Order: sequence, then structure tokens, then C-alpha cells
Amino acid sequence: MNALWDLFEITINFFQGFIMIFFTHSYLGDKNDKRFLKSSGVLYGIALASAISILDYYTVFESFYALLYIVIIFIYSAFSLKGTWLKRTFASVLPVLIVLVPSALISNFTAFLFKTNLYDIFSKNTVDRFITVIAVQLAIVYIMVILLRILKKNDSRKNSLAVIEWILISAVLVISIIVGAFLDMLSLDGISHGSRRYLVFSLAGIILINVVVCYLVVDLGKKNEAMRENELLRLQQEYNKQYVENADTEYDLIRKMRHDFRDNYSALYTLLSDGNVKSAMKHIEKHLDKLVKMETFVHTENDIVNAVINSKLSTARSFGIEATCLSVSNFNDIDDIDLCRLLSNMLENAVTACNSSDRKDKQIYLKISSDEYKYIFNLKNTIDESVLANNPHLRTTKKNKSSHGYGTKIIRDIARKYHGKYDFYEEEGFFCCSVTLKK
Repeated sequence: MNALWDLFEITINFFQGFIMIFFTHSYLGDKNDKRFLKSSGVLYGIALASAISILDYYTVFESFYALLYIVIIFIYSAFSLKGTWLKRTFASVLPVLIVLVPSALISNFTAFLFKTNLYDIFSKNTVDRFITVIAVQLAIVYIMVILLRILKKNDSRKNSLAVIEWILISAVLVISIIVGAFLDMLSLDGISHGSRRYLVFSLAGIILINVVVCYLVVDLGKKNEAMRENELLRLQQEYNKQYVENADTEYDLIRKMRHDFRDNYSALYTLLSDGNVKSAMKHIEKHLDKLVKMETFVHTENDIVNAVINSKLSTARSFGIEATCLSVSNFNDIDDIDLCRLLSNMLENAVTACNSSDRKDKQIYLKISSDEYKYIFNLKNTIDESVLANNPHLRTTKKNKSSHGYGTKIIRDIARKYHGKYDFYEEEGFFCCSVTLKK
């Protein structure tokens, strides 16, 4: 009988170790998109199950030693799973909470129901313990299935939670484990039958609090997604308005071009009639070069990119700035709002700097390239003198400093968000801004 009980205990420990690792794997997803049984999760499941078995041998209830389980799961998620560090932390704490708190709740409830003490439920080979252990495993599976449905539904929303929201949610889970451990340690010291009833209610309350937290994850995700969509619509309306305003400028340019064409054809006709072919060819070359310089158009698969670049370059051209743009067509790996903020601030800074320059050959050059792993945004604009020597921190030079000066900060924040890099440097009379965003 003792051998059967030992086998039963080891089986339960391995079940809990594997189901905690499986929960984290299912929520975050494998970096190489491997299924659980073909991933490194099996090895970490064995490691976690072994840790549970060792602690089970030396202690009646893990309490604060359960932090070791969180460390093992976090190491697994850091090396093998997807997600941000905060999301990995959340996914490492949650399965441990799902295992420990229901274990404490059901154990105390069984002790209350059968009018026995908690030490016997945890340590003695009795029917009461067998029922409790089986009930705990069923509760763990049920809670994990429900939470995976809730969390994976919310996870379809890109960047749905802010950093501070992940921190607060993870803090609630950690505090719940600590409070649950204190309550279970209290129950092990021996309490009256009536007091155990309140202990059961307290543990049930902790579980309900965390269920509410998981629903808050979903609700916050919906709210943040709606805010992002509203912001995107606002930006689209803003740039549509700029398109309309720029249409007048473009129309004036077309009228001037038509007028120039008429004059140029007349001049060419006169030159050719007089047999002055060389002068006619020089005239053609001169005006062809002028027409090429007037073209500042980009067309990608992303309407926001088109709107921002065309609007800003049209403004630059109206200031007499020569503008050139080469761009990739697809931007599927970058959020539209981040694209809009990045390009708007990069180009706004370049146009403002170029327009204030005394140089006659004012130029802006934007190149957006990509490969399998990243996007690279390179923007250059002409300068009169070194910007970094006179303003190394790139502080705004505009009068209303409370409303301006956020451009470079936004560029830095977006680069960090996509685990990329940014650089501001100067070369050959140009100020250069380079931003790399990882896919």
C-alpha cells in the first residue's frame, strides 16, 4: 500500500509539473512554433515535476518555496516562448497560483467537511486525502481551460495591455500567492473547526479576486483596442484633411506646368524653325530635369504611410526643398499608429530643419528598406552647421516648448517598443536619423 501511495504521489507531482509548463506554452506559444511534446517544454516539465517531488518530500505544503516553481517556468518562457518580459512574468506566476490556491482551498474545505485537521489531509494515506488530491487536480484542469480561453481570446489584440497594466496584474497574482501561503501556514498550525470555515471563505475570496483580474485583462484589452482604433481613425481623418488642403497646391502646380509646357513648346518650335537644334536639345534637357525634381510621390500598400509621406513631402516641396523617397511596400509587422507617429515626427523634424536653413540646395532623402527580420528607416536632411555640436540633446528650438519637443522621444520610444535601435548622426552636410524596428 505504501508503494502504491508513493507511486500515486509521484504521478500527481509529474501531472502538476507538466500541466503548469503546458499552460504557459499554450498561452505564450513556442518561439519555433513547435507543439508541446516536440518542444523543450517536456524537459522543463520533468525539471518542474522533480522540484515538486523534492519539496513534497521535505515539506507538507510548499508555501513560499513555490517561488522556485515560478523561477523554473520563467526560465523556460525566457528561452523558449514568445511574448514580452512582462507577459512572460505574468504567464509564469499564473499557473503556480492556479495550482497552489485551489489546493489550499479544497484541502481546507475537505478538512472542514470531514472534521479533521489539515496535516492529516496533506500527509496521511487516507481516503480523505485521496478524494482531496483528485478534486484538486480536476479543479486545476478546469480553471486552466477556462483561463486559457479567456486569455487567448484577449491575446488576439495586438499590444492590448500597457506595461503598467501588466505590472499591476502580475503584482495581484504574486500578492495572492503570498496571502494564500500565509493562510495555509496558519491552518497547518491547528485552528478550530469554526475558524477553518472562515479560512475557506478567505481562500475562495482570493480565487474570485483573481478570476476578476483575468476578466479585467480582457476588458482592458477591449478598451485599449477601442482607443487605438479611435486614435487611428482620428489620424486618418487628419491626413485626409491634409490631402484636401494639399490638393489646391497640387492643382496650382499643374496649372503652372501647363503654362510652362505651352511656353516651352512655343520656344522649341521657334528654335527648330530657325534650325537651332543644339539650343532646342539643351532647352529640353533643362526642363526634363526640372520635371523629375518636381516628382515627390510614394505609393505603398499602407494608406497611413502614403498619407504621411505624401503630405510631408508636398509641404517640403512647397518650401522649395528637393525631396526624394524610396520605400518598401509592405508594413504588416508594424502597428499603423506607430508608423504614423514615427514617420510624422521624423519628417516633421527634417522639414522644419530644412526650411530654416539658408542653403539653396535644401534636400530631404527618405529611404525605407526591410529584410526578413527588420525594417530600416533612414532620413537625411541638409544642414548649415553641426546640429549635434550646438544641440547634442536635440531639444526643441520652437518657442512653445510645452507643445513641442516630443519628436525625438517618440522616435526613441517606438524603437524600444519594437526591440530595435535608433541613431542620430551627421555626414557630409546632412543630419541623419536612422531607426531600425524588428519584425
